[in-house]
Amino acid sequence: MSIMFTCEDIRQYYYCPRKIYFRYVLRVRTQETYKMKMGRLIHEKANLGENTIKDVYLCSEELGIVGIIDILEFVDNGAVNIIEIKTSRFKRRMYDDHKVQLAAQAMLVENVLGLKVNKIKTLNIETGKYQEVHITEYHREMVRHALEKMKHIVLNEIIPEPTKHRARCIDCECRSFCVDIF
Repeated sequence: MSIMFTCEDIRQYYYCPRKIYFRYVLRVRTQETYKMKMGRLIHEKANLGENTIKDVYLCSEELGIVGIIDILEFVDNGAVNIIEIKTSRFKRRMYDDHKVQLAAQAMLVENVLGLKVNKIKTLNIETGKYQEVHITEYHREMVRHALEKMKHIVLNEIIPEPTKHRARCIDCECRSFCVDIF
């Protein structure tokens, strides 16, 4: 059985592994949260002009990943930059769960398009400021690890332990399904 996960699923796995169980085993439909709605609306408005392509859908059966790259920016040396649009303010440090999503996107671009990813940047659409994100082999290994664990959850229909960071549960679109949390 071939299972395809999105780059976002990989981020969500590190946020809370139960989201994978609810999405893929129980096939729960969740309501769009306020943050999700605002992010979607802001993404729709983004336009960066020449040498860029917006909303690039990529699928790799080899990797088991599908995803939409917000923006691919073509640079002179035949490589590309990935630009991820963010609606929240930049923090000094991006957490690994976000970096792993970007690592999955880089792996998709390299695998499907055969292009070298030169840089990965986030763009705060409200301020117009960019932040370069450094992705290492560690983050790529996190992608591979997550895919393995996520397949295990789905194929064996195992409900994992919830996140240890219970403050994350407050805004979670799956909150009402975690009856053992509250």
